[in-house]
Amino acid sequence: MIYTFKYLVTLLLLLHFCLASAQDDGGRNLRNRRKNPIVKTRIGISPVLGLYRSNKNHTSGAKPKMAYNFSLKEEIRLDKSNQNFIMIGAEYMFHGVNFNSYYFYEDSLKLYTTERLKYKYSISIHELDFPIQIKHSFQKETNSIYSAYIFAGYCYRWIIESRLKVSDNGNDIVDRYQRLKFKSPAFTPSNSSFLSCGAGFQKNTALKQNAVYAEIQFRYGLSPFYFTESFAPSAMYINSHFLLITVGIKI
Repeated sequence: MIYTFKYLVTLLLLLHFCLASAQDDGGRNLRNRRKNPIVKTRIGISPVLGLYRSNKNHTSGAKPKMAYNFSLKEEIRLDKSNQNFIMIGAEYMFHGVNFNSYYFYEDSLKLYTTERLKYKYSISIHELDFPIQIKHSFQKETNSIYSAYIFAGYCYRWIIESRLKVSDNGNDIVDRYQRLKFKSPAFTPSNSSFLSCGAGFQKNTALKQNAVYAEIQFRYGLSPFYFTESFAPSAMYINSHFLLITVGIKI
C-alpha cells in the first residue's frame, strides 16, 4: 500500500513537471512567434461625400457627384507601447461637382441676369493625395483584440486631370479636359493641401499584428480651385471639403 502511494505521488510529480515544462515552452514559443514590426501597411477604400461651396454671385445649386477614394499607407510605430504611430502614403480620389452658372457666347454681352443663370456645369476630378498623419490608439494594439484610435495631419493634393461639361436643355455645348488651378497653390497651380482629422476602430490579430479597421475622416481644403475661360464668369472659385468613411486592412 505504501509502495503504491509512493508510486502515485512520484507519477503525479512527474506529470506536473512535464505539464509545467510544456506550458513554459509553449509560452516561450508564443512570445518568439509573436511579431511586433515597426512598419505595417494599411490598404483602404472609401465612399466620399464632397462638400462644395461655390461663388454664390456666379453659381447656384452646387451638388456633389458620386466619389470614392483608394488609399495605401505605411504605418510606422513610434513607441514600444504600440499606441502611437505616424502614417505616410498615397491616395487616389475621384470626385466632382455639378452646378448652374452663366455661359457667354463669343461677341455677346456678359449680362449677369437671373434668367441666364441656367447652364449646367459638370466638373469631374482625378487627384492624388499624399497624407502625413499622426495616429494615437487608446489601447495597446499588441494586447487588445479591439482598439479605438484618433488621427490628424496634413495632406498634399495634386489634381492630375479634370473634365468640364457645359450643357443647355440637355444639349452639350462644352465637353473637354479642363485645367483646374488653386487660388492659393502649393508649388504649382495644380497643387494644394488638406488638413485632416478622424477616428477609427480596429480588430487586431495577436501574433502578426494585422487588423481590419473602419474609420471616418474629415478633410478641410485650404484653397478653392477655379478655371478661367472666355465663356465662363470670372472668379469661378469652388471650395472643396470631404467626408470619408473608410474600411480596410492592416497587413
